[in-house]
This record gives sequence, structure tokens and C-alpha cells, in this order.
Amino acid sequence: MCGRTACALDPESICKATSYRDPTSGKYKKPEWKESKSGMDYRPSVNIAPTDVTPVLLNSCHFNKEENEPVIYPMMWGMIPPWHKGDIKTHGLSTNNCRLEGMKESKLYSPALMQGKRCVVLCEGFYEWQTTKKDASSKQPYYIYAPQNEGTAIEDPKCWNVEWSETEGWKGPKLLKMAGLFSCWTSPEGKPVYSYSIITMESNPTFAWLHHRMPAILHSDAEVMDWIDSGRVPANKAKDLLKPVTDLTWHPVSTAVNNSRNKSEICNKPVDLKKPKPVNPLMMNWLKKANVTQSGNSGTKSENCNSPPEAKRFKKEESK
Repeated sequence: MCGRTACALDPESICKATSYRDPTSGKYKKPEWKESKSGMDYRPSVNIAPTDVTPVLLNSCHFNKEENEPVIYPMMWGMIPPWHKGDIKTHGLSTNNCRLEGMKESKLYSPALMQGKRCVVLCEGFYEWQTTKKDASSKQPYYIYAPQNEGTAIEDPKCWNVEWSETEGWKGPKLLKMAGLFSCWTSPEGKPVYSYSIITMESNPTFAWLHHRMPAILHSDAEVMDWIDSGRVPANKAKDLLKPVTDLTWHPVSTAVNNSRNKSEICNKPVDLKKPKPVNPLMMNWLKKANVTQSGNSGTKSENCNSPPEAKRFKKEESK
């Protein structure tokens, strides 16, 4: 599965990072960034969760049938069913991921696939929680990303070279480009709301040690162009592009990422699993309050001082 991503680049840098070599001129060309018509804006973050808005690459023909160029449009993560009535987040379905195996039979995803609504979800990396250790008391999160050029640390924007030119292209961090499907839903106010799901598949041996499923990641610019060009590449042929990739890198990160409201820069920083975990300040604060209460209750002891409410909330986040 894929339940959390990171995308901290600003819109202009994302356009540069997804530039492609124009076959006619031989120069690098940036996709156009199209502003959302729904008023839902993209906010860069290292901890992006479903219902957040992120940059998505798709073909311009979905906005103007006479055009055939890649463009970037901010969309909400989690496809809204076209038949949904009411509030934007009350359809009750879990749609952040779309299983490749059942895509063609799905009531929700099959129409999007057959109508050519294929897109590429852009991010610097995604998070996954290890599910293969059955004896673990909690699931360790990892940050997964594309191998970077020497001197580029994907988790440290301070070391990024954000230069771009028509002749040499982008010099900054390499993005992950995940295959997805999108839909356009009309809100009760009459606004078009674009939303997407990330396609997932069975993991290969490279990734299976961490999780049994992984996102469908497109490896080359040619694959990206074929995936979004439904006029030239039909659905059955496009589906053949989706294969588990082996060219990935990862490192363990703090459980701070478990809370989707935590947008701190520490979320994707590497941690040393051999070192003791730092004490949770929320837990320490709760224990201090518990001790004060205990001392004022004529010797009455707290029976559950090791499981504060804050810790329980974190455990819910870890189960994703």
C-alpha cells in the first residue's frame, strides 16, 4: 500500500524536476502548472496524507482536446466516486490506493481506466511501515525514494542544487513518478474537483522484506509519456508498463511521521535503529500529571500509567 508521501518542492521546482527532452528541438521543456479550479491548493510538505492536495502530471487533452502536452495539476489524494452526493470527504470509501489486480473489474476504477484518465503522482518519496516482523511491538516506518546523484540527500533541501536549463535539464533531487488514475467530481457548489488514486501491486523481492505491496513506479520519461497519453497508448498496452521496480533506496525514520498532522522536517530524516528511542514528550507530560494526581489521592495508584491517551493515538496512526 501507499499511505503517506513527501513533496516539499515548490510548484516552479516541480515543473523543472519533471522537464523532458523535446524530440523536435532537443531541448528540455517544462510542463505547465495549471491552477486548480476548485480552490484546493497544493501545500509542500514532508508528510502528505490522503485528502491532501499534491502535484499530478497528466495530459493536457483532459482540459483541451486539441492539445497533447504534459501538464501538472494539483489534485486531492483519494478518488472521489463520480456518483457521490454531498460533502467532499463523506463518501466513506478508502480510495488512496487502487489495486492493479482488480482495476479492470472495479466499479470505481474501471471507468477511469477505460476513459484514459491516467496520471502520474509526483513526490520526492513515500513512507511505508514494516509489516513483515510479526513479533515487533510497533511498526517501524521507512522513507523510500529514488537513488540520488552524489552529494544530494533527498531528506535535506539545504544540499539540493535547484538549477535548471534548457540544455542540461534539472540538477536537483530525482522525483518518484507513481502511476495513478484520476476522476473529476462536481461539488454541490458546481466546482470541478480532481482527485486520484495511486496504483499498487505485489512487491518484488527487493521490497518484500518491508511490505507485501508497493506503488506502481514509472522508471523512465518514455514510460511516463506512454502512461499519460491515452490517445496513442490504449489501456491494455498501458497496463503492461506497470512492473515492480528494483531501483529504490530507503532509510528508517522517526515515528513522528505516524501522526499525519505532524508536518515537521524531522519526518523524513534518517534515524539509527540501534540507538534508544527518544522519550516522547507527550508521554512524559502525561506521566508528570499522573504523578501529581497520584500524590494527591491518598495513596491511590494509577493502574495504567504506561498507556497514556497520547500513546494510544499514535498507535492508531502506526496501523496504517
